[in-house]
Amino acid sequence: MVKKRVACIVDGHSTGAELAGALKELDWFIVHVQARKEISPSYIKSFNPTLFDVLLHASNLTREDLVMTVQAYRPEFVIAGSEPGIELADLLSASLGLSGNDPQTSAKRRNKYLMAQAISERGLSCARQYLVSSEQELLDATTKINSRAVVVKPVDAMGSEDVRICFEEHEALAAFRTIFGKKNVVGIVNDSVLVQEFIEGEQYVVNGVSIGGKHRITELWHEQRLNIRGVGNLYDYETMIPYEGNSQALIIEYTKKVLTALGIEEGASHTEIILTKEGPVLIECGARMQGGIISAPILEAIGDSHMTMTLKRYVDPLNFLENINTRYVMTKTLRVVNLIMARAGVVKENNSNVLLVTLPSFCMIARTPDVGDYVKKTTDLPTKVGHVYLMHDSMLQLDSDYKKIREWEAAGHLIVLH
Repeated sequence: MVKKRVACIVDGHSTGAELAGALKELDWFIVHVQARKEISPSYIKSFNPTLFDVLLHASNLTREDLVMTVQAYRPEFVIAGSEPGIELADLLSASLGLSGNDPQTSAKRRNKYLMAQAISERGLSCARQYLVSSEQELLDATTKINSRAVVVKPVDAMGSEDVRICFEEHEALAAFRTIFGKKNVVGIVNDSVLVQEFIEGEQYVVNGVSIGGKHRITELWHEQRLNIRGVGNLYDYETMIPYEGNSQALIIEYTKKVLTALGIEEGASHTEIILTKEGPVLIECGARMQGGIISAPILEAIGDSHMTMTLKRYVDPLNFLENINTRYVMTKTLRVVNLIMARAGVVKENNSNVLLVTLPSFCMIARTPDVGDYVKKTTDLPTKVGHVYLMHDSMLQLDSDYKKIREWEAAGHLIVLH
């Protein structure tokens, strides 16, 4: 039916759109499947339908008809372009006899409660946790956990949506009331709430790509977050770190065991970890590429990216497997700084391009709002107003430029609201 090489991407938003663009440059024919009736508002801006040759809506077809329709194009692989597409991508891969992760275990790659249970059963460290569906159950859970604070969050959302670190009982109750019954960013109504022990330590991101149950680590990032009581757990910045190091060795070994425990045998993974005094502890893991990240600066820093490595795994799997243990080497230090709005409003001026380019470590800026756009107060990843890539030989310069960005934000100079 189609003579070109064919790929199928489920929910090709965010980094999935960048992957689609890379496949298009290689002259692949791309089938897009939208998993749910509506695209989440968080993803609409990143979705570019012109990248795809065929657009299918799963909600308009029976499961059997969807499988038959996709099968007619004979794709070489089916991949989730973003978090909402993970389960359907697993199902389509299995139905078409393609390499993928087992749909029978998809739930533990999406549901954070089942995720922690799965790694605990393998003897891996995880936070103590309870799944609750009432305020009394919440209070009982906080008493049982008995830690300095608890984390209250949705079971299967993403992007730190409605994640709260709660030090007082009233904070935990307020968090529960915010989450329970709400339709989350993935498009699922929260019919339960996850309460976890608050784990103290340094936070890291580990990106990987797997083939045949073997895992290649593509990037390691040291992550800084801002916990604003009553508001949320905000992404502040991420700094890429070298592959080599004592902490890195612990994190990499633990992450590979987590991926195996969760049944991630094929494709991309994005894992968040806390490194405590006792060792690594899982926050959560996504069976997909890291969202929102642009490859160009990462390519400049290490020669590849999470997206390009995912591409290589599917375009040339034999070569990927031969190089499964290759370690990346940093030539420059890279930091991604998320832009934060202290309040909501309509954009009067966007001075980001004028001011940020004056920073010595400025590399590029992504996804800032246009004049006239309404922006929300930043409470999580979806409500940030863009991110800045800083790259330099000196960590001191990165720190200095980061502080300058926050000064401009505090003074209201970067993005001016009416």
